[in-house]
Amino acid sequence: MKTDARNDRIKFVLDLLNHPEWQREEHVRAWLDQKENKKLYEECRLYLEAGLRKEIGNRLDVTSEYKKFNQKFMHRTVAGIRKWTAIAATIVLITASGVWLATNPGGSEKDATLLTGIPTTQVIPGKKQAVLLTESGKTVVLGHNNLSAIEIETGVMVREDSVKGINYSYASNMKIHYHTLKVPKGGEFRVVLQDGTAVWLNSESELRYPTAFTGDKREIELKGEGYFSVTPDAERPFIVVAAGIRTKVYGTEFNVRSYDAKDVNITLVKGKVGVQRKSARQEYILHPGENACFKENATEISPVNVHKYTAWKEGYFYYENERVETIMNDLKRWYDFDVVYTETKIKNLSFELWASRNSNISAIMELLWKTHKIDIKWDGRTLIISEINRRN
Repeated sequence: MKTDARNDRIKFVLDLLNHPEWQREEHVRAWLDQKENKKLYEECRLYLEAGLRKEIGNRLDVTSEYKKFNQKFMHRTVAGIRKWTAIAATIVLITASGVWLATNPGGSEKDATLLTGIPTTQVIPGKKQAVLLTESGKTVVLGHNNLSAIEIETGVMVREDSVKGINYSYASNMKIHYHTLKVPKGGEFRVVLQDGTAVWLNSESELRYPTAFTGDKREIELKGEGYFSVTPDAERPFIVVAAGIRTKVYGTEFNVRSYDAKDVNITLVKGKVGVQRKSARQEYILHPGENACFKENATEISPVNVHKYTAWKEGYFYYENERVETIMNDLKRWYDFDVVYTETKIKNLSFELWASRNSNISAIMELLWKTHKIDIKWDGRTLIISEINRRN
C-alpha cells in the first residue's frame, strides 16, 4: 500500500509539472506545503530540467536511463518499471552531453558530417563574477576569491562567499548608500540584501539597491534578468523596477527578465505579486505559474511552464519551441561570443532545447546543426549562422 501511495504521489507530481497552472488551486498549494511532497516535487523538477522528453535517433538507451530514475524515486520491481515507463520516460532520458534536442531533422544521421570551424579561441561557459560599484566610485571585483569582510562604506561591511555570493553587515550608525552590482557577459552572481532578500543575477545584468531599506517600502532597480526570493514584510512591500515595469511583492519568489524593454516578462514561482507599468494605474495580479509579458503596446497574463523562465537559476538552458535568435542571445551572454545571421529569416526558426550551462558550446552547436535546419560556422569568437543547403 505504501508503494502504491508513493506511485500515486509521483504520478501527481508529473502531472503537476506538465500543468503548472494547477498551483493556483488552494488544495494544490496546501499539498505542496507539506515537506515530503515539496521535496518529491523538487527532485522530479530537477530531473525534468536535466533530462529529455524525446528520444534522439538510436543514441539513447531508454531502459538504462529509466532504471536510474527508478533507483532514485521508485524502488520498484521489474513489473513496476514496465508499468511506469510510459510516464517516467518523458523526463529521464539524459544524453551524455547534457543536451536535449527535440526536433524533426530534415535528413538522416548518416547524412550528417562533423561540424567544422570549431572556434580557434576557446569559448567556455560562464562563471560567478561581478563588479560592485559604490556611490563614491569605489570598485570591488568579485568572483575570483573569497573576501574577508571589508569596509566598503563607513559602517558597511561586505563579505564574498564562493557559494552564497556577497553578504552585508552593518554598524548601527551607518549612513545609507546606493550600490550597483554589475554582472558581465559570461557571468552570474548572487547577493543578499539588508533585509535578507536573496537575488540571483543572470549574465549582462545590473542591480541598484540601497545598503539599507528605510521608510514604508523596499525598492530596487534591475537591468537584465534576476530571480528574487523576497523576505516577507507585511509593512514594507518589496518593489522591483525594470524597464518601466513595477513588480510589487510582500514575500514570494519570482523572475524578472528585462533585457529588451519592449518584451519584459515577470514570472511568479510562488506567492503573489502585482505588476504594472510605471506610467499606468492598472495593476495585474499574478498567481503561481503565471507570467506577465509586457510588450510595447500590450500586456498578456498567461499560465506558463515556469521552468522556461527560471531554469537558468538552476544551471540550465531550457527552451520550448523558441526562436533561434532568443536561444542564441542567451547563449552568447553566457559563453561571451558574437553571432551573425546571413539572412534575417533565420532568426525565426524554432527549436526545443535543454542544456546544462556547463555544457561544451561545441556540443550544443553540433546538435543544433544536426537538425538540418541551419549551418553553423565559427570565425574566432563569432558564430555565423546560415540556412542549410539541403541535398536533393
